[in-house]
Amino acid sequence: MKKLIFIFFIIPFFTYSQLVISTKLIDIKDAKREINKVLDFSIGSFINNKTIVGITNEQAVADYIKVGFNPVQDSLIVSNFQLFFKYYNKDYFVLMKIPISSDIRDISIFDRTRFGGGYIFYSYNDLEFDISYDFLLSSNLNGWNKGKLGIGITASADITFPSISTNLFNKLVNWINTPLSNGYRESMYLSKSK
Repeated sequence: MKKLIFIFFIIPFFTYSQLVISTKLIDIKDAKREINKVLDFSIGSFINNKTIVGITNEQAVADYIKVGFNPVQDSLIVSNFQLFFKYYNKDYFVLMKIPISSDIRDISIFDRTRFGGGYIFYSYNDLEFDISYDFLLSSNLNGWNKGKLGIGITASADITFPSISTNLFNKLVNWINTPLSNGYRESMYLSKSK
């Protein structure tokens, strides 16, 4: 998990892309119909002009269902983190969330994949306020798609290297790619010496 978070912080530096950090403040679930104050953070990076890929700490949950008993809603934590994909079209967006792994034997990550959309209702500089709705692509054993309505805030930041760091990075890449008499420098670390 630390590697994924590291990747989403470091990749924007090397690709000169835009880092996006967002949080969901309010969550209303179809099944419970009550307002929950949550603080789920997401961090991602634009992979092209309209698509963001990232990771969120929003839990993927499932109901505990046993035949003959009332289900216990959202009592099983399938995954503590999810990957997300968000595609923008002007003020609208489509999103998909997929759990990184499944901690429950009988539930796959595809059973907890969520799909939805949203609308940016207010935007100021690099700060956006949005409302979104997402649901499970495959319903649970009770036939519910477990929809969720959420209100969130997103902030964007352009990530660029200072000129000194760019030159240093270029020198490092050139140094690694410079041929030696015994091969390239990276082979020095992989060879076994006796």
